[in-house]
Amino acid sequence: MTRKPNRMYREIEGQIYTRTEYMGGIPHCRITQFDTGNPHQRYKYQFTLRAEEACNVQDRALEAARVSIVRVMDKAASNNFHIKVRRYPHAILREHKMATGAGADRISDGMRGAFGKPVGHAVRAQINEPLITLSCRSENIPEAKEALRKAACKLPTPTRVEVIEHAGLVEETRYAAIAPLIEEKKKEEAAPVEGAAAEGAAAEGEKKEEGAGGKKEKEEAGGKKGEAAGKKAEPAKAEAGGKAAAPAKKGK
Repeated sequence: MTRKPNRMYREIEGQIYTRTEYMGGIPHCRITQFDTGNPHQRYKYQFTLRAEEACNVQDRALEAARVSIVRVMDKAASNNFHIKVRRYPHAILREHKMATGAGADRISDGMRGAFGKPVGHAVRAQINEPLITLSCRSENIPEAKEALRKAACKLPTPTRVEVIEHAGLVEETRYAAIAPLIEEKKKEEAAPVEGAAAEGAAAEGEKKEEGAGGKKEKEEAGGKKGEAAGKKAEPAKAEAGGKAAAPAKKGK
């Protein structure tokens, strides 16, 4: 089955279906990440993309908008921005699938008003509802505007951008913003070297212990041999002394 155009699902009609535990064969959500970038940094400017008309926004449209923002901001401000998808696509879209192609209308027209099968996810966006939020530094405002312009082209509804400036916030320097990442990389690079050095020290210690143990064993073995030789030499000396004393007695 070919993918149907978005105009088939754009209008909000009928009851919403969200209870996925009672449905089978639902496709997975196309949004891979709801938070992209660096969420731990504080940003002075926040741009929010809001819908101007009520409509269904499919998950693949939100994912396309998110990817287009990432491509622009990643080049301009690597790891100095944060993107957040503000709505989760709870609504399940249904479609009464029918045969398509030449002569398909003569095969089967299908039942009118059928319940249909699940074909995707969507967000039921109301008027002025936030869809995507982009936070960045003051030096990246032009790139942020361009990124949101490209993202708006991916959405099925007219949008507007709301800008919020945190006036009391003092931005960190660029080096201070990326300093934690530099430290983490240094630690990761130093960790294998330290591990190898520790292993080498442990191996050297084992060799020294083995060498010291071998010397002790040799000394003990040498001492034992000396004792055994001394014990053998004492009876031999005694016998030699007895033999030397016997002729002296005969001479007398």
